[in-house]
Amino acid sequence: MKNLFTWKNLGWVFTAVVTLMLGMTAIGKLTSSEELVKSFEMMKLLPYMKWIGVAEFLGIALLIYPRTSIYGAVLISCLMSGAVSLHLALMGGASLMVPIMFGVLAWSAHCLRAYTK
Repeated sequence: MKNLFTWKNLGWVFTAVVTLMLGMTAIGKLTSSEELVKSFEMMKLLPYMKWIGVAEFLGIALLIYPRTSIYGAVLISCLMSGAVSLHLALMGGASLMVPIMFGVLAWSAHCLRAYTK
């Protein structure tokens, strides 16, 4: 019987988590959900909201495809480090762990899938 509990499969689980969670936020940005519009207006970034959503979708797509997963991890971690800096500068550190978690999960997903058997 084949062992399903491998490090590589854990990497795919992390990829699925990042894809689902970031996909939902990207859809919210592209459809201009009320909560996100208020947040982006407060940060004076409303004109860039859709572009950030597109960049999140691109990062997800790159992370899913094994040959480009490192580029997806880099793009997602860049987006999330920008989110961390904005949360610190403009929101007083509110909900800081969410973007940190996404960045760590994206890199963990790439490393587990690419460097384990």
